[in-house]
Amino acid sequence: MKSRMLIVEDDESLRGSLERSFTLKGYEVVSASTVSAATRLLKHRNIDLVLLDLRLPDGSGIDVLTTAQGLDKETVVVVLTAFPDIKTAVRAMKGGASDFVTKPFDLQQLQFTVERAIETRTLRRNVWLLERERQARGEITKMLGESAAIERVRHLIQKVADTDAPVLVAGETGTGKELVADALHRLSSRFGAPMIKVNCSVLSEQLLESDLFGHEKGAFTDAKEARAGLFEMADGGTLFLDEISEMKADLQTKLLRVVEGQPFRRVGGQREIRTNARLVVATNRDLLSRVQSGAFREDLFYRLNTFQISVPPLRDRGGDVVLLARSFLKRSAMALRKGPMHLMPEVEEILVAYAWPGNVRELRNMMERAAILCETGEVTAAQLPGDVQASAFVSKQAGGGSGAMPPLREIELRYVAHVVGSVGGNLSEAARILGITRNTLKVKLRGPEDLLPGAP
Repeated sequence: MKSRMLIVEDDESLRGSLERSFTLKGYEVVSASTVSAATRLLKHRNIDLVLLDLRLPDGSGIDVLTTAQGLDKETVVVVLTAFPDIKTAVRAMKGGASDFVTKPFDLQQLQFTVERAIETRTLRRNVWLLERERQARGEITKMLGESAAIERVRHLIQKVADTDAPVLVAGETGTGKELVADALHRLSSRFGAPMIKVNCSVLSEQLLESDLFGHEKGAFTDAKEARAGLFEMADGGTLFLDEISEMKADLQTKLLRVVEGQPFRRVGGQREIRTNARLVVATNRDLLSRVQSGAFREDLFYRLNTFQISVPPLRDRGGDVVLLARSFLKRSAMALRKGPMHLMPEVEEILVAYAWPGNVRELRNMMERAAILCETGEVTAAQLPGDVQASAFVSKQAGGGSGAMPPLREIELRYVAHVVGSVGGNLSEAARILGITRNTLKVKLRGPEDLLPGAP
């Protein structure tokens, strides 16, 4: 594909000569003789390269350079300058110009300079692509796991990341929705621009509106100065709205306008503002049910649900639980400056059997707790919370057989005996794990089955 060149030169004869020369070289050439004409072309045409005279009838070529760099930092700008303007040319180089040529110049030398500038841009672009690929591998590997469920999440992230489509990330609390949003941003062409996050459930409607859309001075009691909103600040980047289901109806209407590409106004303002922020939203609730109950706008739901990524709960990820637990334990041990730690087999069994209502976040916190308590390098059941052991044991016992479900008393006794056995018959330690007193434990063990060990 031909590179498109903009020649900005007020000398008609020189401009014509440059147009003919670079057209013969295979460039698609457009030209302008003023700052205003050049600015219009930059805004409405995709320009790859600018040959720029600094002295123009209606202003400085520096203004054209600023516009070009603001629209696309990859645009190559070669400055044409007379010898007395060397200082201005240096200023242009600091402002993003690729090179400069002094008048009068040799046409072949100018062509060489242009080709070298384009080669430099291509090399920069290739480095950027390699860095982006490295970032992509890094972001995806952060989502540890080998289950089909998490592999599907990775696949969907890679498919949609480098588009501008809004993404709805759905999943229970603690599943890693924010990690998905981070990956979507870093794997996109926007990763060099800001990613801004806001939780819609922690702010009042007025504060959330002000945060998202900004406000003018005096818009409300505490608005002592004008402030840009997050949509403005995330322009060119990504805006992540967590707990979108909690947004109030009036704000949903205003958000819908932005999602549809319409301009918005700051609170108390009249100026219309547009944003090029990519929107990623997350929810831990069934958003369609919220639509059906009238709590969430149907039209906004379908706009946001252009592409949905459902993050699976930890209980549906099988062996990923153990992989994640080992990773979290290693990190926690390093943070605590302790030696290597590993999970005992019975601990891994408990982790797999547990239902994980708090998902990955709960597992991470549990491994941090275990690392703090562990003194030997071997994490045993004693370092896990008692309710986790109990829940996992009950799940295993109740679901392990194909016959009739065992009575609750039988499951309780099995679990109590399991805990007592796991601590070598130490009733005080067993009572601590179970969350009961030593005497209560003795009563349970002295039931009809008389499971009380010989130790007092």
